[in-house]
Amino acid sequence: MTSPQRSVSAADLRQWTTDARVPGQPIELSDTACILIAAGYLAPTARATVVRRVSQGLPMAAAPQGFSELRRVQRGILHAERKLTSTMVPGFVAPILRSRLSGLTRRRDEAHRAVVTGKGVYPSGLRAVRRERRENVYLEIGEREQLFAGLLCTPVANLSTSGARWAGTDAFDKVAGVVDKVAGRASRRQVEHWADEVFGTAPTTQDSSRGSSFADGYETLLFVAGHYYERVRSNPAWLSDHFEMQRVQVNLHAELAEIASDVVALRALRVDLDRARANGGFDPGFVAHIAEREEALRPVWSELIDRVHALVEISATVESAAVELQLLNEFDRATTIDARIDHLLSRSGDRELSADHSRRLSQQVRSGEEQLRIYRDVLQGNIAQLGAAPAQLPDKYQP
Repeated sequence: MTSPQRSVSAADLRQWTTDARVPGQPIELSDTACILIAAGYLAPTARATVVRRVSQGLPMAAAPQGFSELRRVQRGILHAERKLTSTMVPGFVAPILRSRLSGLTRRRDEAHRAVVTGKGVYPSGLRAVRRERRENVYLEIGEREQLFAGLLCTPVANLSTSGARWAGTDAFDKVAGVVDKVAGRASRRQVEHWADEVFGTAPTTQDSSRGSSFADGYETLLFVAGHYYERVRSNPAWLSDHFEMQRVQVNLHAELAEIASDVVALRALRVDLDRARANGGFDPGFVAHIAEREEALRPVWSELIDRVHALVEISATVESAAVELQLLNEFDRATTIDARIDHLLSRSGDRELSADHSRRLSQQVRSGEEQLRIYRDVLQGNIAQLGAAPAQLPDKYQP
């Protein structure tokens, strides 16, 4: 997935979401991508405010160690709390586990303060607050709390196979069970090592050939959307003058936030439908109704995959254009060198060689510019596909 040469089709995206796994070891999402995905958990007005702040380059919150690490911290806290309340933990181990849990909780609280009340992000003076409210770029305290809750669900690849990050049950059983058997012989260093495994802080090795896995297909799609959003946004060709019109036509920040909003809504409906089936599965008519509502959601999921695939195609287009743009930059550089050569050769009366070189260089430049025009036309089609009106999600089913 990380290779620019790899072609990704809509069928590939669908398979990745089915397997909840992507090939390779992609880098973690940037803070900006994480915030826009978390905006999918907000109400439409608050989500639009986040998009405006990002689009205008206004400051946004940042976690001390990144929002991907915040997700790991939250997962570790949830696993540890669940096991400490449901498992008989030996007294020899419990103090160490509670100490680690306290440390993780402190880290989460630090990130919470940075997102909700961080200095230098949102204005504190009454006049500045009023100005941002007039400009519709002020995020209220309650909306920041919701944004933080969304950031706790940041999509993160399963880069570790140990501990409470993902497989906390086995690791915790190892501490609570094995230590119980060998409590008299185990050293404190061994218990520390097992505690590291529980909280996901022990060094681990990852089989890169299996790719990176996620919690479910919805999180997989969110990560892929954020990954290709980053690749487009940071590409020098996309930021160049050649694609200025395309940058005006599509707001990538808004597209990512809206995709995240629809994925979050679709996942919530999926949970509600599963809960309704579990509670009323004894009624055949009710089960048939649930199946009918599930079938109604399939086109929405297919459209979401198409919208993310449009991002993938935009990324492929601008990355190809970046190669042409680099060549044009080299041609421009060669032109200045050629002028210096002309100056030297003119003194010796030999100008024909440099003139021939200039003509060849001009032909190459024209060819490169023509190729960029083709890329602009292709990108126009990608943007048209991305900007298609999304299908309306059904109302939330209440069992």
